[in-house]
Amino acid sequence: MLDKMKQLFDLRQDQCEFPVIDAAIRSGVRIGGTNMWVLIFAILIASVGLNVNSTAVIIGAMLISPLMRPILGIGYGAAISDHRLIRTAARSLAIFAVLSIVTSTLYFLASPLEHAQSELLARTTPTLWDVLIAFFGGCAGIIAQTRRDESTVIPGAAIATALMPPLCTAGYGLATLHWDYFLGASYLFLINAFFIALSTYVFVKLMGFPEHEEADKRLQRRAHFAIALAVLALAIPSGFLAYRLVQDQVFLAASKQVLLELDKQPGAILLTKDVSVPLRRVAVTIGGEPLAASVQDRLSHDLHKSGFLNAKLVVRHVGNEKIDLASLRDQLRRDLYDSTVEQLEDRATKLDAMALRLAKLEEAKVQQGRIIAETMAQYPTITQVSVTAGASAVKAGPGVEPVTLVVVESSPALPEEELERIRAGLKIRLDGANVRLVQLTPPAPVNAKRARRG
Repeated sequence: MLDKMKQLFDLRQDQCEFPVIDAAIRSGVRIGGTNMWVLIFAILIASVGLNVNSTAVIIGAMLISPLMRPILGIGYGAAISDHRLIRTAARSLAIFAVLSIVTSTLYFLASPLEHAQSELLARTTPTLWDVLIAFFGGCAGIIAQTRRDESTVIPGAAIATALMPPLCTAGYGLATLHWDYFLGASYLFLINAFFIALSTYVFVKLMGFPEHEEADKRLQRRAHFAIALAVLALAIPSGFLAYRLVQDQVFLAASKQVLLELDKQPGAILLTKDVSVPLRRVAVTIGGEPLAASVQDRLSHDLHKSGFLNAKLVVRHVGNEKIDLASLRDQLRRDLYDSTVEQLEDRATKLDAMALRLAKLEEAKVQQGRIIAETMAQYPTITQVSVTAGASAVKAGPGVEPVTLVVVESSPALPEEELERIRAGLKIRLDGANVRLVQLTPPAPVNAKRARRG
């Protein structure tokens, strides 16, 4: 059982030869005309996406960004003790980062849309979760880089780790002189870059790549010490920010519960509400019957019980007093705005899910076309190939399972060993998916004379 588990998770099954991997990573850290222009266009696309708050546009920019490969080069160079490769990759990454910030700054200086949208603000406060995303994304990226077959993992890792948006946000901070945005986004980019490189370093060591011929043990010890210090320097502040974010979310949840309780009080009408997260204060205006002191004490206790001993519940009762119509109107506007934003965000989430589903269907269609072309090119006797995705079930089986059905027609018919070879190739091509290969016998040609007699 243990041997089977080891074999199941063995990364050497489809790993490229070391010289091929080494050449691919080294070629990725070089900068040239193509990379520079692609980076500029990707930064402009990401800046537009952040400016108009379009998640789909931002994802598109991250797909074409060349930023991931120099970072993989830094981690790879550190793992094999190739200091020249580290310097080359670091220089490329620095040039990419500076060019990205300059490009995005120029865009936001020219853009008439100055308001910071939610997609942009999300890149100004890095947390511990960004550390985890960058590390796991880097793990996926370096594993994909060492595989024989082409993979969508590297673009996916680039999307997950979000290397482009922080640089665009830093450019927005410079263009609008919001230094807190610039510093927060720059810190997020440093976190992403460092922990992608760290995960690359770890996996290259685990996969046992040979060290560079000029490796120096003394420099290796210094590098390990520097890596440990960098991990602490970057992870500790993000952990503190993550703790603050969790506390804010807990306070918002406790405040929401208090407001729901207030809204249920018989005879009382909740006219206005104001939740201040930094001040840990919930201020409300009640109309109708006054709120009982015991109820107010209980709700205040609920806030304190959530861990916020300094939280305040401020209740103002208008009763028969003149209602502040301006304040009430502002509250109604805020409620309407919040409701509209929630509906738009829900709609945007559904549209993004639909776009992702369509993209997967398009990718599957392209892959099916490749399978058809490759199969007909390798087997000239095959006259027709059909590939479709479907479902399969056995009467006494566990249930319905996805299956890729491949139907071939060959003249003459292919022997069973050839069919088995095609099945094995399709399973590798489709990453071990459930493949059903069916061979149809083409209809026998009708004798012309016999047809005329009939």
